[in-house]
Amino acid sequence: VYRMKFNETYAEMNKGTNEWKTVLGGVLFFLGLTGVILIWQKHFMYGAVPHTFSEEWLSAQTKRMLDMRVNPVEGISAQWDFDKNEWKK
Repeated sequence: VYRMKFNETYAEMNKGTNEWKTVLGGVLFFLGLTGVILIWQKHFMYGAVPHTFSEEWLSAQTKRMLDMRVNPVEGISAQWDFDKNEWKK
């Protein structure tokens, strides 16, 4: 008689669904797809790192800035000891 009036019991009505698995799967799928796109872009779209990022270039640029005494009050020249030829401690 109960099943004729109500389609489900109270426990069947409040039972959880497995929708969270679908949502989590979709989120992880799109995160993976985004990672593949980023790797593809890094490999095929972007060139090599510019030569201005090399250690030799950066050291030459820093030396040139110190020789020109760039920003002597608070900048890079304020941190360099010109008498001892080393960074201030």
